[in-house]
Amino acid sequence: MDTETPVNPVVKPNRSFFSFSIGTKKDKPVESQSKKKKGQLAQFFASINNIGMGKERSSFIESIAVMMGAGLPLIDTLKTLQSEVRNRAMRKMIGGITEGVESGVPLWKSMEEQYLFTPYELALVRIGEEAGSLAKNLEYLSEQQEKDRALRAQVKMAMIYPSIVLVLMFVIIMGLGMFVLPNLVQVLISLKAKLPLSTRIVIWVSGMFTKYGAIFVPASIGGFIGIALLARFTRFRAVSQWFIFHIPGIGSLAKQATIARFGIILGGLLRAGVPLPEGLSSLADVTHIVAYKRLYNGLLQRITQGDSFSKCFADIRGSAHLIPISVQQLVVTGEKSGTLSDTLLKVAAIYERKASETAERLPAILEPMLLIFIGSLVGTIAFSIIVPIYSVVGSIGR
Repeated sequence: MDTETPVNPVVKPNRSFFSFSIGTKKDKPVESQSKKKKGQLAQFFASINNIGMGKERSSFIESIAVMMGAGLPLIDTLKTLQSEVRNRAMRKMIGGITEGVESGVPLWKSMEEQYLFTPYELALVRIGEEAGSLAKNLEYLSEQQEKDRALRAQVKMAMIYPSIVLVLMFVIIMGLGMFVLPNLVQVLISLKAKLPLSTRIVIWVSGMFTKYGAIFVPASIGGFIGIALLARFTRFRAVSQWFIFHIPGIGSLAKQATIARFGIILGGLLRAGVPLPEGLSSLADVTHIVAYKRLYNGLLQRITQGDSFSKCFADIRGSAHLIPISVQQLVVTGEKSGTLSDTLLKVAAIYERKASETAERLPAILEPMLLIFIGSLVGTIAFSIIVPIYSVVGSIGR
């Protein structure tokens, strides 16, 4: 018995070692992947439930900033907000945050578990909690959200006019193709005159509307909806964004608003004490424009390796097209002088003003272009109908 006892401890550790090594190679990655998938699924379903709660989120941050700025403790603030909020989903969400804080979980972690708040907001809250300046950071976050919301409202207001004109133009073309042109085409065909190319095109389009109008109209509407969904949730978003950024007037407004947002978010995070790599990561997470997201990720990768902004901008291809050279020089100067956060916020103020001015001028820029397009379309249709009639009348006179 005494000779056998030393053998088992030697054999068992070897077996356990091999079984442990095999488990780490196969089981652990599978376990981490399953956890990651579960987290992604939970985030997906939570994001669906949180659709349309952007205003509630902004109101929550603004209210908690005001109450904590007045000296009210965090838990009392959350309970007060929970009792005052009318939206059931938001009340439930605030209740979950309150339970987490009462159990000792940090505020930013409780907010993160709700899948409603952006990485930018979570980073400011986390830094505020760690530095003991939560009320100040929340107040600053509320101000920056107000600026961001005003900027997006300006962009949306500027897009209302061209959107209405394009929708009306689509309705008019559908009405002409389905109800007006078929009758005029019968007249043109009965004249038995030589028809110009434009008239033959109009006749062909009218015939298509007559035969397939009941299918074409719903298909067109479905196509627009499908393109909108593809542009929002798939890689086709890069193509649609490239097209928008190259529309005269609208492209300039979108670029100015994006640069202003770059200054607001990154400058605000740096001022709150967030490290630069983490600030760039949060900026990339909240950016939905593919080209700028790729640029921010490239900056993050090089800044993490220890490169300066001047080297990053020089190495990243196409950075001057996305961020103007003047803005790049300001960022490089701010980095060298240690005033990067103030410089970025000044850049944001400059481009907010530019975006506001562009939004005010945009209707004056787009109106002539839209009128020329609509006028040329109507003129082409009128020309195609009138020319054959005049040619027949002229031949009868001769």
